[in-house]
Amino acid sequence: MINQSESGPELRGHARRLLIEHLWRRRSVIEMALVGAVIYLAIVLTIPLVAGRAIDEVVADHDSKKFWRYLIILTGLAIARSGGGAMRKYYATKNPAIVSADIRGRLFEHVQRLSFSFHDSVGAGQLMARASTDISMIEQAISPLPWFCQSVVLFFVGGTILVTIHTHLAVAVFTVISVSMVLALRTAKGLYPAAVDAQERLGYFAEFVEQQVQGIRVVKGQGFEPQFRRRGGEVASELRVAGLHRSGIRAVFQASMIGVPGVAMLVIIGYGGYLGADRQLTPGELWTFIQYLALLVAPVAAGAELLSQWPQGMAAAARIAEVLAVEPDVEEPHHSKKLPAGGGRIKFDNVCFGYRPELQVIHNLTLSIKAGESVAFVGRTGSGKSTLVYLLARFYDTWSGSVSIDGRRVDEARLRDLRAAVSFVFEDTVVFTSSIRENLAVGELTATDDRIEAAARLAKAHDFIAELPDGYDTIVGPQGLSLSGGQRQRLAIARAILRNSRILVLDDAMSAVDPQTEAEIRTGLVEAMEGRTTLIVAHRVETVSLADRIILLDEGRIIADGTHSELLGLREYRIALALDSLAVTNMLSELAAGD
Repeated sequence: MINQSESGPELRGHARRLLIEHLWRRRSVIEMALVGAVIYLAIVLTIPLVAGRAIDEVVADHDSKKFWRYLIILTGLAIARSGGGAMRKYYATKNPAIVSADIRGRLFEHVQRLSFSFHDSVGAGQLMARASTDISMIEQAISPLPWFCQSVVLFFVGGTILVTIHTHLAVAVFTVISVSMVLALRTAKGLYPAAVDAQERLGYFAEFVEQQVQGIRVVKGQGFEPQFRRRGGEVASELRVAGLHRSGIRAVFQASMIGVPGVAMLVIIGYGGYLGADRQLTPGELWTFIQYLALLVAPVAAGAELLSQWPQGMAAAARIAEVLAVEPDVEEPHHSKKLPAGGGRIKFDNVCFGYRPELQVIHNLTLSIKAGESVAFVGRTGSGKSTLVYLLARFYDTWSGSVSIDGRRVDEARLRDLRAAVSFVFEDTVVFTSSIRENLAVGELTATDDRIEAAARLAKAHDFIAELPDGYDTIVGPQGLSLSGGQRQRLAIARAILRNSRILVLDDAMSAVDPQTEAEIRTGLVEAMEGRTTLIVAHRVETVSLADRIILLDEGRIIADGTHSELLGLREYRIALALDSLAVTNMLSELAAGD
């Protein structure tokens, strides 16, 4: 779970370290941008001095002979300025793109490492907002950095030159600028909290849209559109209000900052005009003074841009730093051991586990499963069936006790070996936006076409694949919604078969197929299960009958262990498989009475 206990200053510290780390890593690009900025800056600062001399020597003195010399000098300076500016702009634009790509890659890699417990508590929409909008905000925030560095130098060097031209006029100008900037910066205090609020609400909106789109069939099928539209409008309205608040503060701040040079220009026109009329300034000096002040507009504008974007970038970086600060609950031990060869022997030894400290799911469970044995877990909802197979693959760590495969504790094994040893077929089937062939071979990239087709035949998927427009090369749309639920599950079963792991886990893997298709799949699974340890979590008696042995669970404890025929006499077993019609009728009556 994202750590919500950290205070604002702590998160800002994490954000600053994140940005500094990635900017330092790409410092060579920044250095090239600064080289171009130095060239550009040196020439920009030189041009007004040369132009001022030209005015005094050519125009005021009416010396036409010097005209061509100054024209050639100014032309050369303009060309050099363009070259330096182009170099600065290229590298200054390149740097944010590279840094944002680095952070995006780091975030994606880190999210892949995080445990199931993190993904149980953080919605996909929140992660999508961080990986897209937040990183775009960071890119926008660091884009003005080279201009800002150049502008700081330009401001102080230009100010120094103004002092050398006329001290009193320069002091008057900078006094007005300083007072105006202090007043403008006071409005910037609200930018960071406003940016954080807007980004958080954007994440909530992304999460709402993601959930609504994924559940669109339920929404439409149940006629939930009006309430979802209403709730969507409320979330969008909250986002709009937060965005307008942030934009309003930013607009006031930028307007205040950009208005500073205008105020300074009034001082020059008034006081500078007086000095010129009093012959304390030559026309060339006054023109040069005005030109340098015009140059100071760019630093102020760059500063306004950076200072208005920076709080948003910091807020976005803080949200990303929140995720990067989360450590996986399940990590590979420093001295991890290779999973020994074997046929998939499994042992649960006095295992205790719960998803929350106050709610224990598994209670002191001990169970041994032979290599090549097929075992079905049966029980009421919440009895711990799926939890046991999740502990086997170490999606979660046990509170106490141990789980082992072929004599090696799973918390001592290399995660790569462990995940390769267990293949899952989940009830919620994931189909990626790619071809059928790529979907099947996602866990076995070197699989030949013959192996892919053989796995599809065992899962009874080959026939419907062959009828698709491009067969195995048919592109499946997002979430595989162009396929039926049964077709998606058959693809998932084929994918698991193709991996050829020593342990196969079917977690309600045939809940979306009809009885006839299930019977056909069972025929293929019998062949795929031969010599392979298979764990089955199911509610249908037909699926459970595939197993050599059945474990009946209740509230995280084993209450029966035997074959289907041996357990039929137990009422709890019949209820779990909905075989006891009287018990089912009674349960439905109790539910109706409760409503």
